Amino acid sequence: MTLAPRRPPGYNTFWRAVRQNIRPLGRQGIGEFSVKETSVRSARLTGLYAAMLLDGLCVSGAALVVPLVREQYGADYALAGLLLAFLSVGNLVAALLSGFLPRVWGVRLTALTLVFGLPAGYLLLLISGSPAVLLLSFLLVGFGKGSSMNNAVVLTGAACDDHTKSTNLINALFAVGSLVVPALFWLCAPSAYWGAPVLALAAAGGVLWVLFARTPMPGRTAARAARDDLSFLRDRHFWYTTAFLFCQQCTEISVTNWLVTYFEDTGILAGSLSDLTVTVVWAAMLTARLLIAFVLKPASRLRSLTLMSVASAVTYLLLLFAGSGAAALGALFLFGFSIAGTYPTAIAKASGAMSNASVGVLLPVAGVGAIVMPYITGAVAQAVGIHGGMMCPLATLAGMLVFSVLMRRAERTAPEAAA
Repeated sequence: MTLAPRRPPGYNTFWRAVRQNIRPLGRQGIGEFSVKETSVRSARLTGLYAAMLLDGLCVSGAALVVPLVREQYGADYALAGLLLAFLSVGNLVAALLSGFLPRVWGVRLTALTLVFGLPAGYLLLLISGSPAVLLLSFLLVGFGKGSSMNNAVVLTGAACDDHTKSTNLINALFAVGSLVVPALFWLCAPSAYWGAPVLALAAAGGVLWVLFARTPMPGRTAARAARDDLSFLRDRHFWYTTAFLFCQQCTEISVTNWLVTYFEDTGILAGSLSDLTVTVVWAAMLTARLLIAFVLKPASRLRSLTLMSVASAVTYLLLLFAGSGAAALGALFLFGFSIAGTYPTAIAKASGAMSNASVGVLLPVAGVGAIVMPYITGAVAQAVGIHGGMMCPLATLAGMLVFSVLMRRAERTAPEAAA
């Protein structure tokens, strides 16, 4: 009689926890997994989180590359603004393609093709200063950003029971990567070659591509049933979430893009002190997203969306009426802390948002706000002054509050309708 090997204490408890937190995807993506395969898949999921850190580094680095491009190739302000616009356009187009192109190519080929835009785009910057080449470079970087975020939301959400936690972790790691960007450029400063930081960003993009290549993803046939499900288009909760995210992106991107100009023109913060705004905002967002991921109870997260919207409006008013630099930075930290969790929490709570098609609609529509609102803020500032322009996000903050309430009502009435 052969005795089975004795298992160490806690063996069953450990693997039960693994199965609860990383569930098999079945036909939705990667297939049924044994205990050993689940462990490997967990390690690869860790690689996906690492990819988001590099994504934050690559995408946020684009803003610091623009001054280098202006100095090296003599680009004017108009071209520099167009480069940043192409970055946003590429992000929107890639998010849309990542939602619907897998119907033809499959998720893996679509993701790897678009994510390759990150290293390819930065390398193109070193080849020529032609406006067409520069615009193509930033468009490709935008492709990489949109595709990597879209697929990270889908894959991590499908692999974890707690969608809100995984989505906040993705955005928190993106923030960490963004905070590392100034240090990377500082390390490359002693180099005699102007493109050293650009090469470093291209290398980071290459590592990100490899991490995606090693991540299990469904092919065209395996995931067809999940991708063809367009029932989310008839879901009120999904459209309330989309409207909420549109208002959130209007607010966040407009405020962060115009803050430095606002502080300098009003004299509240001047010189190098105004550059602290980026660090303060990202530090606040990172802190908030980690707290939401690990501390906030899942049952209270949708309710917290309304509270975060109210807190964002109040702290933004404090920011606008701050009379000193210290008060302004304090209010800015509170604003960043308040608004940080709204984006990932809303995405995670959207009905059916964990599919390529639904995220392919959700993120591009929301991203339109990131393009429209900064322009509206600038136009109003040109007409009535910078303080009047910075009042514009108050309207979208009110929209966030309204749609967060509608999301809660839709969730409460959904079980009654099903019954």
